[in-house]
Amino acid sequence: MSALQEQNTSDFDVIIAGLQFFDNNNKITRNRELKQEDNDALKKGIVRIWIIWWVMFLSLCIYVVICKLIEPTWIPLVTPDFPINTLRDVLYGASIIVLFLSDYIRKFILKSQSSTQFTRFNQLAAQTNMPASLLRYQTAVNISLAFTESIGIFGFIIFILCKDINTLYIFVGTSAAGMIYHIPRMGDIQ
Repeated sequence: MSALQEQNTSDFDVIIAGLQFFDNNNKITRNRELKQEDNDALKKGIVRIWIIWWVMFLSLCIYVVICKLIEPTWIPLVTPDFPINTLRDVLYGASIIVLFLSDYIRKFILKSQSSTQFTRFNQLAAQTNMPASLLRYQTAVNISLAFTESIGIFGFIIFILCKDINTLYIFVGTSAAGMIYHIPRMGDIQ
């Protein structure tokens, strides 16, 4: 009877071990499925970020096209005694500050370890069914792109005020360079 009991016990252990193996394989499969779902969500999210990037980049081209189209007939809005050179210099300085500020804010959002910020991103991620890391990255990219886009708007304002197409090119070129610097990359998502 003891040998039969040992055999039953060992059969039982084999069955338990087999169930645990199956359960572990099932966990691995579930983890792979979850990772695949996260990958799919990240891919969809990065596509959305790329679309935003392209729209903002193309808006710079639209500024140039509009200004080139209206240049022959455009009458400057300011009088000759308006200190346009001072305004232009102030906007050049603001552009430099905006470039550095956009980079600083992007890095700050991506590397911030604040627990309240994690909580906010996790709550928003639960509501939107997106990974929190993607939301954090999307926020950082959108803010940096908005700051960089403002440089192109500075050039558009100068053109509208005094019909200076060369200054428009400088500001739009600087803005485009900043946008290329902040181009979305899948590897930046943490």
